[in-house]
Formats: sequence, C-alpha cells, structure tokens
Amino acid sequence: AMPPNLPFAPAKDKHLFFANRGLEPVYEPLRVLHQFAALAGERGRLVVANTGSMRGTLQAEVQTLGLQRQVQFVGRLDAAAQDACYAQARWYLSLPRSDSVSVSVLEAMAHGCVPLLSDLPANRELVQDGHNGLIVPAGGLLARAALDKFAPLADAAAEHNRRWVQQHALFAPSVAAFVARLQALA
Repeated sequence: AMPPNLPFAPAKDKHLFFANRGLEPVYEPLRVLHQFAALAGERGRLVVANTGSMRGTLQAEVQTLGLQRQVQFVGRLDAAAQDACYAQARWYLSLPRSDSVSVSVLEAMAHGCVPLLSDLPANRELVQDGHNGLIVPAGGLLARAALDKFAPLADAAAEHNRRWVQQHALFAPSVAAFVARLQALA
C-alpha cells in the first residue's frame, strides 16, 4: 500500500510543462522558455509559477516567440495549487546555471513529473539521462526528437521517480533534512 503522504499519480497531460523556480538570472528562466519553445509543438503548454525580477523580460519574450496562447504565468502558488500543477504536468523544467539538489525537483519527481534538467552534478545525482528524465546539454537545448524518443518511456520513468522518492522517505518533513545530508556529503 502507498503511504498516505505520497501524492497519487493521476493521468498526466502529456503536453503540459511546469516550471516553478524563481524568475531570477541564476535560474535561467529565459533558457526554460527557449527550451519549451524547442519542445512544445503546437499543443504544448507551459505553466510558469513563481515571481522575480525577470518576469517582464519573460513575458516580452513570450510575445516575441508567438507563444502567448501556450505559456501561462501564474505567479507564486500556495502548496495546494502547486501540487495540482505537479499532478497534471508530464514534464518539469528546471535549468539553473548552478544548484544543489533542489527540493522542487524532488517534489516534481514525487508527483510523477519527468524532469528536464540542466547539466549539473546535483541534477545528475537525481536523473540518469534518458532513463528517468533528460539532461539538457550545457550551452544547448534538447531537440524535439529527444522528447519524442523519450515519451514512450515517460510513464515508467514517472513511476520509477515516484518510487525512488518514496524509498528515500522524501516526504515534506524530511525533504529538507535529506537535502542537507546530500549537501554535507557533496
């Protein structure tokens, strides 16, 4: 039986991408937008949560790219609203230029989102490229073909990620302790 605090994985919207890191330069939100644009096709949608100094720049770039119908800025979400986004989204985009193990990536994985992450040591601790997520090449973007190739594995990857998070007891109270332990080991 699943522990009650592990989120139940509902049917995923295979066209829905979610990003919720701060809209600040360190999190490379423009790169997130460009990566989405490279992968989205006509049906792809991106929900951008959180706020930050780059929001205006990002909104202008959405216009420039002609993605107004596909990208939605929802601002800072409370835990329930954020969980609902994780629950629906198939893909989770996080492309910071530097990072330790990210609580939001772990949360996304617990909700069965497939992570698309920047090529950093902390991200490679969580994602084996092509197995349980995809690593975006440094200085480049994933091509649509990479996502199409991975898509048939997405359900299995999501289940693997949910189980991995479960086995490592990464429920809300212990996530911070686990991250601190990883950082201490790093």
